[in-house]
Amino acid sequence: MSFNALRDNDFFGRQEELAALNRVVLLADTDMARSAVLTGPRGIGKSELLRQLFGSLFWRQDRVAPFYYAVNPALLSAAAFAKTYLVGFLCQRLAFEKKEQALLQDDGMSLEGVSALVEERDVAWAREIIGQFMTGSSDPLDALRIALAAPRRSALASGVPVAVLIDEFHLLNALRIEGAADSLLVSFFRESLSYRKTPHIITGNTQEIQEMPVAGGLERISVPPLGPQDVSSHFLSVLRSHEAEGNAPPLLLRRLGGNPFYLKCVAGTAARKKQPEEGDFWNAYLREIREGVLASFWSSVLKDYFPDLARRRIALAITHKIHHTVTPLSCQRIAKAFALTETQAESIAHGLYLAGFVRGEYGVFRAVEDDVLRDIVGCLYLAEILAKPAFDLEQEFMEKLLSRREEAVRFELVLPMTKESELVAAQCLEQIGKNMNLNQDAIGQLQIAVIEASINAIEHSKGMVDKFFVGVAVDSDRVEVSIESAGLEFIVQETGEPFGGREAAKASGRGWGIKLMKRFADEVKFEKTARGTKLVLVKKLEPAPAAQTEDRIPRE
Repeated sequence: MSFNALRDNDFFGRQEELAALNRVVLLADTDMARSAVLTGPRGIGKSELLRQLFGSLFWRQDRVAPFYYAVNPALLSAAAFAKTYLVGFLCQRLAFEKKEQALLQDDGMSLEGVSALVEERDVAWAREIIGQFMTGSSDPLDALRIALAAPRRSALASGVPVAVLIDEFHLLNALRIEGAADSLLVSFFRESLSYRKTPHIITGNTQEIQEMPVAGGLERISVPPLGPQDVSSHFLSVLRSHEAEGNAPPLLLRRLGGNPFYLKCVAGTAARKKQPEEGDFWNAYLREIREGVLASFWSSVLKDYFPDLARRRIALAITHKIHHTVTPLSCQRIAKAFALTETQAESIAHGLYLAGFVRGEYGVFRAVEDDVLRDIVGCLYLAEILAKPAFDLEQEFMEKLLSRREEAVRFELVLPMTKESELVAAQCLEQIGKNMNLNQDAIGQLQIAVIEASINAIEHSKGMVDKFFVGVAVDSDRVEVSIESAGLEFIVQETGEPFGGREAAKASGRGWGIKLMKRFADEVKFEKTARGTKLVLVKKLEPAPAAQTEDRIPRE
Protein backbone atom coordinates (compact mmCIF):
# COMPACT_ATOMS: atom_id res chain seq x y z
CA MET A 1 0.00 0.00 0.00
CA SER A 2 1.70 3.16 -1.22
CA PHE A 3 0.76 6.43 0.43
CA ASN A 4 2.68 8.81 -1.88
CA ALA A 5 2.85 11.61 0.66
CA LEU A 6 4.77 14.76 -0.21
CA ARG A 7 8.26 15.19 1.18
CA ASP A 8 8.52 17.51 4.18
CA ASN A 9 10.24 20.18 2.05
CA ASP A 10 7.27 20.23 -0.35
CA PHE A 11 4.54 20.19 2.30
CA PHE A 12 3.72 23.88 2.77
CA GLY A 13 1.37 25.73 5.06
CA ARG A 14 -0.16 22.83 6.97
CA GLN A 15 2.24 22.35 9.88
CA GLU A 16 -0.14 23.91 12.42
CA GLU A 17 -3.09 21.88 11.14
CA LEU A 18 -0.99 18.70 11.21
CA ALA A 19 0.16 19.37 14.77
CA ALA A 20 -3.42 20.05 15.89
CA LEU A 21 -4.66 16.84 14.26
CA ASN A 22 -1.92 14.91 16.03
CA ARG A 23 -3.13 16.31 19.34
CA VAL A 24 -6.73 15.42 18.49
CA VAL A 25 -5.82 11.83 17.65
CA LEU A 26 -3.50 11.29 20.62
CA LEU A 27 -6.43 12.01 22.94
CA ALA A 28 -7.42 8.41 22.18
CA ASP A 29 -4.82 7.45 24.78
CA THR A 30 -7.03 9.12 27.41
CA ASP A 31 -10.45 8.05 26.04
CA MET A 32 -11.22 11.66 25.04
CA ALA A 33 -10.77 11.50 21.25
CA ARG A 34 -13.66 12.10 18.86
CA SER A 35 -14.07 11.10 15.24
CA ALA A 36 -13.96 13.96 12.77
CA VAL A 37 -14.32 14.84 9.09
CA LEU A 38 -11.93 17.20 7.33
CA THR A 39 -13.98 19.65 5.29
CA GLY A 40 -13.06 21.99 2.47
CA PRO A 41 -13.39 22.42 -1.30
CA ARG A 42 -11.88 20.09 -3.88
CA GLY A 43 -8.12 20.41 -4.21
CA ILE A 44 -7.60 22.17 -0.87
CA GLY A 45 -5.32 19.37 0.38
CA LYS A 46 -7.46 17.22 2.71
CA SER A 47 -6.09 13.94 1.34
CA GLU A 48 -2.47 15.10 1.56
CA LEU A 49 -3.03 16.26 5.13
CA LEU A 50 -4.41 12.81 5.98
CA ARG A 51 -1.37 11.09 4.44
CA GLN A 52 0.97 13.40 6.33
CA LEU A 53 -0.93 12.62 9.54
CA PHE A 54 -0.40 8.90 8.99
CA GLY A 55 3.34 9.39 8.47
CA SER A 56 3.62 11.53 11.58
CA LEU A 57 1.72 9.03 13.74
CA PHE A 58 3.56 6.03 12.34
CA TRP A 59 7.12 7.30 12.70
CA ARG A 60 7.09 9.83 15.53
CA GLN A 61 5.15 8.28 18.41
CA ASP A 62 4.22 4.93 19.97
CA ARG A 63 1.00 5.69 21.84
CA VAL A 64 -1.62 5.37 19.05
CA ALA A 65 -1.37 3.02 16.06
CA PRO A 66 -2.44 4.63 12.76
CA PHE A 67 -4.42 2.87 10.03
CA TYR A 68 -4.78 4.54 6.63
CA TYR A 69 -7.30 3.33 4.04
CA ALA A 70 -8.06 4.99 0.70
CA VAL A 71 -11.44 3.81 -0.59
CA ASN A 72 -11.11 2.17 -3.99
CA PRO A 73 -14.22 2.61 -6.19
CA ALA A 74 -13.42 -0.72 -7.88
CA LEU A 75 -13.68 -2.61 -4.57
CA LEU A 76 -17.08 -1.63 -3.22
CA SER A 77 -18.82 -4.96 -2.97
CA ALA A 78 -19.18 -5.60 0.76
CA ALA A 79 -17.10 -8.79 0.55
CA ALA A 80 -14.20 -7.22 -1.40
CA PHE A 81 -14.16 -4.10 0.74
CA ALA A 82 -14.22 -6.07 4.01
CA LYS A 83 -11.29 -8.23 2.93
CA THR A 84 -9.04 -5.39 1.75
CA TYR A 85 -9.95 -3.30 4.80
CA LEU A 86 -9.05 -6.12 7.21
CA VAL A 87 -5.82 -7.07 5.41
CA GLY A 88 -4.76 -3.41 5.25
CA PHE A 89 -5.42 -2.87 8.94
CA LEU A 90 -3.58 -6.00 10.09
CA CYS A 91 -0.54 -5.24 7.88
CA GLN A 92 -0.27 -1.69 9.15
CA ARG A 93 -0.91 -2.67 12.77
CA LEU A 94 1.87 -5.28 12.67
CA ALA A 95 4.18 -2.85 10.82
CA PHE A 96 3.62 -0.24 13.54
CA GLU A 97 5.01 -2.54 16.24
CA LYS A 98 8.51 -2.55 14.71
CA LYS A 99 8.26 0.46 12.34
CA GLU A 100 8.56 -1.80 9.28
CA GLN A 101 8.31 0.28 6.13
CA ALA A 102 8.61 -2.77 3.87
CA LEU A 103 5.39 -4.19 5.31
CA LEU A 104 3.61 -0.90 4.64
CA GLN A 105 4.58 -1.02 0.96
CA ASP A 106 3.45 -4.62 0.40
CA ASP A 107 0.47 -4.21 -1.93
CA GLY A 108 0.15 -7.89 -2.75
CA MET A 109 -0.37 -9.26 0.76
CA SER A 110 -3.21 -11.81 0.90
CA LEU A 111 -5.30 -12.77 3.91
CA GLU A 112 -3.43 -16.08 3.98
CA GLY A 113 -0.11 -14.19 3.96
CA VAL A 114 -1.20 -12.00 6.85
CA SER A 115 -2.40 -15.08 8.71
CA ALA A 116 1.02 -16.70 8.33
CA LEU A 117 2.70 -13.53 9.61
CA VAL A 118 0.36 -13.42 12.61
CA GLU A 119 1.20 -17.03 13.43
CA GLU A 120 4.91 -16.34 13.11
CA ARG A 121 4.68 -13.43 15.54
CA ASP A 122 2.12 -15.15 17.77
CA VAL A 123 -0.31 -12.20 17.94
CA ALA A 124 -3.30 -13.72 19.70
CA TRP A 125 -5.86 -10.95 19.10
CA ALA A 126 -5.08 -10.85 15.37
CA ARG A 127 -5.30 -14.65 15.12
CA GLU A 128 -8.75 -14.54 16.70
CA ILE A 129 -10.01 -11.84 14.29
CA ILE A 130 -8.72 -13.70 11.23
CA GLY A 131 -10.28 -16.95 12.40
CA GLN A 132 -13.65 -15.30 12.92
CA PHE A 133 -13.44 -13.59 9.54
CA MET A 134 -12.63 -16.81 7.69
CA THR A 135 -15.55 -18.52 9.39
CA GLY A 136 -18.06 -15.75 8.72
CA SER A 137 -16.88 -14.35 5.38
CA SER A 138 -19.44 -16.35 3.42
CA ASP A 139 -22.00 -13.80 4.60
CA PRO A 140 -20.99 -10.33 3.23
CA LEU A 141 -22.71 -8.50 6.11
CA ASP A 142 -20.89 -10.58 8.72
CA ALA A 143 -17.61 -10.05 6.90
CA LEU A 144 -18.22 -6.29 6.89
CA ARG A 145 -19.03 -6.23 10.61
CA ILE A 146 -15.93 -8.23 11.55
CA ALA A 147 -13.60 -6.13 9.39
CA LEU A 148 -14.92 -2.79 10.69
CA ALA A 149 -14.68 -4.00 14.29
CA ALA A 150 -11.03 -5.11 13.92
CA PRO A 151 -9.43 -1.79 15.04
CA ARG A 152 -11.71 -1.63 18.08
CA ARG A 153 -11.01 -5.24 19.06
CA SER A 154 -7.26 -4.77 18.67
CA ALA A 155 -7.40 -1.68 20.89
CA LEU A 156 -9.32 -3.56 23.58
CA ALA A 157 -7.01 -6.58 23.47
CA SER A 158 -3.65 -4.84 23.17
CA GLY A 159 -4.34 -1.60 25.03
CA VAL A 160 -3.05 0.42 22.06
CA PRO A 161 -5.68 2.79 20.56
CA VAL A 162 -6.02 3.00 16.78
CA ALA A 163 -6.45 6.15 14.68
CA VAL A 164 -8.45 5.15 11.59
CA LEU A 165 -7.76 7.49 8.67
CA ILE A 166 -10.11 6.97 5.71
CA ASP A 167 -9.65 8.91 2.47
CA GLU A 168 -12.53 9.38 -0.02
CA PHE A 169 -15.04 8.22 2.59
CA HIS A 170 -17.99 9.46 0.52
CA LEU A 171 -17.38 6.67 -2.01
CA LEU A 172 -18.69 4.23 0.61
CA ASN A 173 -22.18 5.38 -0.35
CA ALA A 174 -21.73 2.92 -3.23
CA LEU A 175 -21.16 -0.14 -1.01
CA ARG A 176 -23.30 -3.04 -2.20
CA ILE A 177 -24.07 -6.65 -1.48
CA GLU A 178 -24.92 -7.47 -5.05
CA GLY A 179 -26.42 -5.34 -7.78
CA ALA A 180 -27.27 -1.73 -6.93
CA ALA A 181 -25.49 0.30 -4.27
CA ASP A 182 -27.01 0.45 -0.79
CA SER A 183 -26.07 3.68 1.00
CA LEU A 184 -27.33 2.27 4.30
CA LEU A 185 -24.38 -0.15 4.47
CA VAL A 186 -22.16 2.70 5.59
CA SER A 187 -24.19 2.71 8.82
CA PHE A 188 -22.07 -0.27 9.86
CA PHE A 189 -19.35 2.29 10.66
CA ARG A 190 -21.44 3.95 13.34
CA GLU A 191 -20.21 1.88 16.30
CA SER A 192 -16.53 2.23 15.36
CA LEU A 193 -16.90 5.98 14.77
CA SER A 194 -18.33 6.46 18.26
CA TYR A 195 -15.67 4.44 20.10
CA ARG A 196 -13.18 6.78 21.80
CA LYS A 197 -10.25 4.35 21.45
CA THR A 198 -10.59 4.31 17.66
CA PRO A 199 -11.08 7.91 16.53
CA HIS A 200 -11.71 8.13 12.79
CA ILE A 201 -10.43 11.05 10.71
CA ILE A 202 -12.11 10.97 7.31
CA THR A 203 -11.91 12.98 4.11
CA GLY A 204 -13.82 13.10 0.85
CA ASN A 205 -16.50 15.16 -0.84
CA THR A 206 -17.67 17.41 1.97
CA GLN A 207 -21.20 17.83 0.64
CA GLU A 208 -21.80 14.09 0.18
CA ILE A 209 -20.36 13.19 3.57
CA GLN A 210 -22.69 15.70 5.24
CA GLU A 211 -25.67 13.74 3.89
CA MET A 212 -24.40 10.28 4.93
CA PRO A 213 -26.23 8.55 7.81
CA VAL A 214 -23.11 8.56 10.05
CA ALA A 215 -22.27 12.25 9.65
CA GLY A 216 -24.34 13.48 12.59
CA GLY A 217 -21.85 12.46 15.26
CA LEU A 218 -18.72 13.69 13.51
CA GLU A 219 -16.80 16.78 14.49
CA ARG A 220 -16.14 19.00 11.46
CA ILE A 221 -12.61 20.33 11.02
CA SER A 222 -12.13 22.89 8.26
CA VAL A 223 -8.96 22.85 6.15
CA PRO A 224 -8.35 26.49 5.11
CA PRO A 225 -6.60 27.72 1.94
CA LEU A 226 -2.85 28.28 2.02
CA GLY A 227 -1.71 31.70 3.20
CA PRO A 228 0.05 34.14 0.83
CA GLN A 229 3.58 33.15 1.88
CA ASP A 230 2.85 29.44 1.53
CA VAL A 231 1.18 30.02 -1.85
CA SER A 232 4.39 31.57 -3.16
CA SER A 233 6.55 28.82 -1.64
CA HIS A 234 4.37 26.06 -3.04
CA PHE A 235 4.30 27.60 -6.51
CA LEU A 236 8.09 28.05 -6.54
CA SER A 237 8.56 24.48 -5.32
CA VAL A 238 6.55 23.11 -8.25
CA LEU A 239 8.53 25.25 -10.70
CA ARG A 240 11.81 23.99 -9.24
CA SER A 241 10.65 20.39 -9.43
CA HIS A 242 10.37 20.97 -13.20
CA GLU A 243 13.79 22.69 -13.26
CA ALA A 244 12.21 26.08 -13.97
CA GLU A 245 12.21 29.39 -12.11
CA GLY A 246 10.30 32.65 -12.32
CA ASN A 247 8.13 35.06 -10.37
CA ALA A 248 4.44 34.50 -10.91
CA PRO A 249 2.27 37.67 -11.02
CA PRO A 250 0.77 38.37 -7.57
CA LEU A 251 -2.66 38.82 -9.17
CA LEU A 252 -2.47 35.29 -10.60
CA LEU A 253 -1.41 33.79 -7.27
CA ARG A 254 -4.32 35.54 -5.59
CA ARG A 255 -6.69 34.23 -8.23
CA LEU A 256 -5.61 30.65 -7.48
CA GLY A 257 -7.02 31.17 -3.99
CA GLY A 258 -4.53 29.19 -1.91
CA ASN A 259 -5.67 25.89 -3.48
CA PRO A 260 -2.67 23.51 -3.72
CA PHE A 261 -4.17 21.58 -6.65
CA TYR A 262 -4.69 24.75 -8.68
CA LEU A 263 -1.18 25.97 -7.86
CA LYS A 264 0.37 22.66 -8.91
CA CYS A 265 -1.48 22.56 -12.25
CA VAL A 266 -0.72 26.14 -13.29
CA ALA A 267 2.90 26.04 -12.12
CA GLY A 268 3.44 22.74 -13.93
CA THR A 269 2.11 24.17 -17.18
CA ALA A 270 4.10 27.41 -16.82
CA ALA A 271 7.25 25.36 -16.24
CA ARG A 272 7.23 24.19 -19.85
CA LYS A 273 9.40 27.28 -20.26
CA LYS A 274 12.45 27.14 -18.03
CA GLN A 275 12.30 30.87 -17.25
CA PRO A 276 8.65 31.89 -17.68
CA GLU A 277 7.81 35.58 -17.65
CA GLU A 278 4.54 37.29 -16.68
CA GLY A 279 2.82 36.59 -19.99
CA ASP A 280 3.85 32.94 -19.86
CA PHE A 281 2.21 32.51 -16.45
CA TRP A 282 -1.07 33.99 -17.68
CA ASN A 283 -0.93 31.87 -20.84
CA ALA A 284 -0.41 28.81 -18.65
CA TYR A 285 -3.48 29.74 -16.62
CA LEU A 286 -5.55 30.26 -19.79
CA ARG A 287 -4.45 26.89 -21.10
CA GLU A 288 -5.40 25.21 -17.82
CA ILE A 289 -8.90 26.67 -17.59
CA ARG A 290 -9.63 26.00 -21.28
CA GLU A 291 -8.13 22.58 -21.95
CA GLY A 292 -5.66 21.63 -19.23
CA VAL A 293 -5.83 19.38 -16.19
CA LEU A 294 -8.04 21.86 -14.30
CA ALA A 295 -10.59 22.06 -17.11
CA SER A 296 -10.57 18.27 -17.53
CA PHE A 297 -10.97 17.74 -13.79
CA TRP A 298 -14.03 19.95 -13.41
CA SER A 299 -15.51 18.67 -16.68
CA SER A 300 -15.23 15.11 -15.37
CA VAL A 301 -16.87 16.12 -12.09
CA LEU A 302 -19.79 17.62 -14.02
CA LYS A 303 -20.05 14.47 -16.14
CA ASP A 304 -20.00 12.20 -13.06
CA TYR A 305 -23.01 13.97 -11.55
CA PHE A 306 -24.82 14.56 -14.86
CA PRO A 307 -23.98 11.67 -17.22
CA ASP A 308 -26.83 12.55 -19.60
CA LEU A 309 -25.60 15.13 -22.14
CA ALA A 310 -28.82 17.16 -22.35
CA ARG A 311 -29.15 17.35 -18.57
CA ARG A 312 -25.47 18.23 -18.27
CA ARG A 313 -25.89 21.18 -20.63
CA ILE A 314 -28.78 22.51 -18.56
CA ALA A 315 -26.73 22.03 -15.38
CA LEU A 316 -23.85 23.98 -16.94
CA ALA A 317 -26.18 26.81 -17.99
CA ILE A 318 -27.67 26.96 -14.48
CA THR A 319 -24.18 26.99 -12.93
CA HIS A 320 -23.14 29.84 -15.20
CA LYS A 321 -26.20 31.86 -14.24
CA ILE A 322 -25.66 31.28 -10.52
CA HIS A 323 -21.99 32.27 -10.85
CA HIS A 324 -22.89 35.50 -12.62
CA THR A 325 -25.88 36.56 -10.52
CA VAL A 326 -25.32 38.79 -7.50
CA THR A 327 -28.34 37.57 -5.55
CA PRO A 328 -28.75 33.85 -4.73
CA LEU A 329 -31.27 31.89 -6.81
CA SER A 330 -34.12 29.80 -5.48
CA CYS A 331 -35.35 26.66 -7.21
CA GLN A 332 -38.47 28.62 -8.27
CA ARG A 333 -36.35 31.23 -10.06
CA ILE A 334 -34.16 28.54 -11.65
CA ALA A 335 -37.24 26.66 -12.86
CA LYS A 336 -38.72 29.81 -14.36
CA ALA A 337 -35.48 30.89 -16.06
CA PHE A 338 -34.89 27.51 -17.71
CA ALA A 339 -38.45 26.30 -18.33
CA LEU A 340 -38.18 23.46 -15.82
CA THR A 341 -40.50 22.09 -13.20
CA GLU A 342 -39.54 22.95 -9.64
CA THR A 343 -38.76 19.26 -9.03
CA GLN A 344 -36.36 19.22 -11.99
CA ALA A 345 -34.73 22.48 -10.89
CA GLU A 346 -34.33 21.20 -7.34
CA SER A 347 -32.77 17.93 -8.56
CA ILE A 348 -30.22 19.70 -10.78
CA ALA A 349 -29.38 22.35 -8.18
CA HIS A 350 -28.87 19.65 -5.55
CA GLY A 351 -26.58 17.76 -7.94
CA LEU A 352 -24.54 20.93 -8.50
CA TYR A 353 -24.33 21.39 -4.74
CA LEU A 354 -23.05 17.84 -4.21
CA ALA A 355 -20.53 18.30 -7.02
CA GLY A 356 -19.17 21.47 -5.40
CA PHE A 357 -20.18 23.94 -8.12
CA VAL A 358 -22.58 25.93 -5.91
CA ARG A 359 -23.40 26.51 -2.26
CA GLY A 360 -26.74 25.76 -0.69
CA GLU A 361 -28.00 28.40 1.72
CA TYR A 362 -31.45 28.61 3.34
CA GLY A 363 -33.33 27.27 0.34
CA VAL A 364 -31.33 29.21 -2.25
CA PHE A 365 -28.12 28.62 -4.19
CA ARG A 366 -25.16 30.92 -4.71
CA ALA A 367 -21.71 30.62 -6.29
CA VAL A 368 -18.84 29.12 -4.34
CA GLU A 369 -16.00 31.54 -3.60
CA ASP A 370 -13.63 30.15 -6.21
CA ASP A 371 -12.36 32.41 -9.02
CA VAL A 372 -10.74 29.51 -10.86
CA LEU A 373 -13.93 27.47 -10.92
CA ARG A 374 -15.84 30.54 -12.09
CA ASP A 375 -13.37 30.99 -14.96
CA ILE A 376 -13.64 27.32 -15.91
CA VAL A 377 -17.44 27.45 -15.85
CA GLY A 378 -17.27 30.56 -18.05
CA CYS A 379 -15.01 28.80 -20.56
CA LEU A 380 -17.18 25.67 -20.62
CA TYR A 381 -20.30 27.78 -21.10
CA LEU A 382 -18.82 29.80 -23.97
CA ALA A 383 -17.48 26.66 -25.66
CA GLU A 384 -20.32 24.17 -25.10
CA ILE A 385 -23.41 26.37 -24.89
CA LEU A 386 -22.51 29.39 -27.04
CA ALA A 387 -20.09 27.44 -29.28
CA LYS A 388 -17.51 30.25 -29.27
CA PRO A 389 -13.99 29.52 -30.61
CA ALA A 390 -10.90 29.43 -28.40
CA PHE A 391 -9.73 32.86 -29.57
CA ASP A 392 -12.93 34.49 -28.31
CA LEU A 393 -12.53 32.74 -24.96
CA GLU A 394 -9.01 34.09 -24.57
CA GLN A 395 -9.98 37.61 -25.64
CA GLU A 396 -12.93 37.75 -23.24
CA PHE A 397 -10.83 36.54 -20.35
CA MET A 398 -8.00 39.00 -21.04
CA GLU A 399 -10.47 41.88 -21.18
CA LYS A 400 -11.74 40.96 -17.72
CA LEU A 401 -8.19 40.60 -16.47
CA LEU A 402 -7.11 44.00 -17.80
CA SER A 403 -10.10 45.68 -16.16
CA ARG A 404 -9.08 44.09 -12.86
CA ARG A 405 -5.49 45.26 -13.27
CA GLU A 406 -6.67 48.82 -13.81
CA GLU A 407 -8.29 48.82 -10.37
CA ALA A 408 -4.84 49.02 -8.74
CA VAL A 409 -3.32 52.48 -8.16
CA ARG A 410 0.47 52.50 -8.53
CA PHE A 411 3.21 54.85 -7.34
CA GLU A 412 6.93 54.70 -8.04
CA LEU A 413 9.78 56.40 -6.17
CA VAL A 414 13.52 56.63 -6.80
CA LEU A 415 15.44 57.37 -3.61
CA PRO A 416 19.14 58.05 -2.98
CA MET A 417 21.31 55.68 -0.97
CA THR A 418 21.69 58.21 1.83
CA LYS A 419 21.01 58.35 5.52
CA GLU A 420 17.28 58.51 6.45
CA SER A 421 16.05 57.73 2.92
CA GLU A 422 14.06 54.96 4.62
CA LEU A 423 12.10 57.64 6.49
CA VAL A 424 11.26 59.36 3.20
CA ALA A 425 9.85 56.06 1.89
CA ALA A 426 7.78 55.64 5.05
CA GLN A 427 6.46 59.23 4.90
CA CYS A 428 5.44 58.80 1.25
CA LEU A 429 3.54 55.63 2.21
CA GLU A 430 1.80 57.52 5.02
CA GLN A 431 0.72 60.30 2.63
CA ILE A 432 -0.59 57.76 0.08
CA GLY A 433 -2.60 56.13 2.86
CA LYS A 434 -4.15 59.44 3.90
CA ASN A 435 -4.95 60.50 0.34
CA MET A 436 -6.66 57.20 -0.41
CA ASN A 437 -8.40 56.96 2.98
CA LEU A 438 -6.72 53.66 3.85
CA ASN A 439 -6.75 52.02 7.26
CA GLN A 440 -4.16 53.96 9.23
CA ASP A 441 -3.34 51.12 11.61
CA ALA A 442 -2.48 48.88 8.67
CA ILE A 443 -0.42 51.64 7.01
CA GLY A 444 1.41 52.31 10.28
CA GLN A 445 2.41 48.67 10.60
CA LEU A 446 3.48 48.56 6.97
CA GLN A 447 5.63 51.68 7.50
CA ILE A 448 7.73 49.79 10.07
CA ALA A 449 8.28 46.97 7.59
CA VAL A 450 9.15 49.46 4.81
CA ILE A 451 11.74 51.19 6.99
CA GLU A 452 13.43 47.88 7.75
CA ALA A 453 13.30 46.81 4.09
CA SER A 454 14.80 50.13 2.93
CA ILE A 455 17.62 49.86 5.48
CA ASN A 456 18.19 46.31 4.25
CA ALA A 457 18.47 47.53 0.62
CA ILE A 458 20.87 50.34 1.56
CA GLU A 459 23.14 48.05 3.60
CA HIS A 460 23.41 45.42 0.86
CA SER A 461 24.07 47.97 -1.91
CA LYS A 462 26.85 50.03 -0.35
CA GLY A 463 29.43 51.16 -2.89
CA MET A 464 27.55 49.64 -5.85
CA VAL A 465 24.88 52.19 -6.87
CA ASP A 466 23.59 55.49 -5.54
CA LYS A 467 19.83 54.84 -5.61
CA PHE A 468 17.11 52.30 -4.91
CA PHE A 469 13.54 51.94 -6.17
CA VAL A 470 10.28 51.84 -4.23
CA GLY A 471 6.97 50.81 -5.77
CA VAL A 472 3.56 51.06 -4.09
CA ALA A 473 0.44 49.37 -5.50
CA VAL A 474 -2.93 49.88 -3.79
CA ASP A 475 -5.68 47.42 -4.68
CA SER A 476 -9.19 47.15 -3.28
CA ASP A 477 -8.11 44.95 -0.38
CA ARG A 478 -4.34 45.24 -0.05
CA VAL A 479 -1.22 47.39 -0.33
CA GLU A 480 1.93 46.01 -1.91
CA VAL A 481 5.28 47.77 -1.48
CA SER A 482 8.41 46.67 -3.35
CA ILE A 483 11.95 47.81 -2.53
CA GLU A 484 14.41 47.04 -5.33
CA SER A 485 18.17 47.56 -5.32
CA ALA A 486 21.37 46.34 -6.93
CA GLY A 487 22.60 44.70 -3.76
CA LEU A 488 24.64 41.52 -3.69
CA GLU A 489 22.56 38.40 -4.14
CA PHE A 490 21.48 37.21 -0.74
CA ILE A 491 18.64 34.80 -1.36
CA VAL A 492 18.64 31.18 -0.29
CA GLN A 493 17.13 29.27 -3.21
CA GLU A 494 15.22 26.77 -1.10
CA THR A 495 13.49 29.19 1.22
CA GLY A 496 13.58 32.66 -0.32
CA GLU A 497 15.16 33.95 2.89
CA PRO A 498 18.11 36.35 2.92
CA PHE A 499 21.37 34.89 4.15
CA GLY A 500 23.84 37.71 3.53
CA GLY A 501 25.21 39.40 6.60
CA ARG A 502 24.46 36.66 9.10
CA GLU A 503 27.91 36.82 10.60
CA ALA A 504 27.72 40.61 10.59
CA ALA A 505 24.36 40.41 12.28
CA LYS A 506 25.78 38.25 15.04
CA ALA A 507 28.68 40.63 15.50
CA SER A 508 26.67 43.86 15.45
CA GLY A 509 23.58 42.78 17.31
CA ARG A 510 21.40 43.42 14.26
CA GLY A 511 19.35 40.82 12.41
CA TRP A 512 15.88 41.81 13.60
CA GLY A 513 14.88 43.37 10.28
CA ILE A 514 13.38 40.27 8.68
CA LYS A 515 11.54 39.39 11.89
CA LEU A 516 10.01 42.87 12.04
CA MET A 517 9.01 42.75 8.37
CA LYS A 518 7.25 39.41 8.90
CA ARG A 519 5.58 40.69 12.04
CA PHE A 520 4.13 43.84 10.50
CA ALA A 521 3.45 42.64 6.92
CA ASP A 522 1.15 39.79 5.93
CA GLU A 523 3.59 38.56 3.30
CA VAL A 524 7.33 39.01 2.70
CA LYS A 525 8.94 37.82 -0.54
CA PHE A 526 12.41 38.08 -2.07
CA GLU A 527 12.80 38.05 -5.86
CA LYS A 528 15.68 38.24 -8.31
CA THR A 529 15.36 41.00 -10.91
CA ALA A 530 17.42 42.55 -13.68
CA ARG A 531 18.36 45.34 -11.24
CA GLY A 532 19.44 42.95 -8.49
CA THR A 533 17.07 42.04 -5.64
CA LYS A 534 13.47 43.01 -4.96
CA LEU A 535 11.88 42.71 -1.53
CA VAL A 536 8.06 42.69 -1.64
CA LEU A 537 5.85 43.51 1.35
CA VAL A 538 2.09 42.91 1.32
CA LYS A 539 -0.44 44.22 3.82
CA LYS A 540 -4.10 43.23 3.69
CA LEU A 541 -6.64 45.98 4.21
CA GLU A 542 -9.56 43.68 4.98
CA PRO A 543 -10.49 42.86 8.59
CA ALA A 544 -8.27 40.22 10.16
CA PRO A 545 -9.92 36.82 10.81
CA ALA A 546 -10.83 35.82 14.33
CA ALA A 547 -7.92 34.47 16.31
CA GLN A 548 -7.65 30.71 16.75
CA THR A 549 -6.73 28.90 19.89
CA GLU A 550 -3.25 27.50 19.75
CA ASP A 551 -4.14 23.81 19.70
CA ARG A 552 -7.21 23.76 17.50
CA ILE A 553 -7.97 23.79 13.80
CA PRO A 554 -10.91 26.05 12.76
CA ARG A 555 -14.18 24.20 13.30
CA GLU A 556 -17.26 24.80 11.18
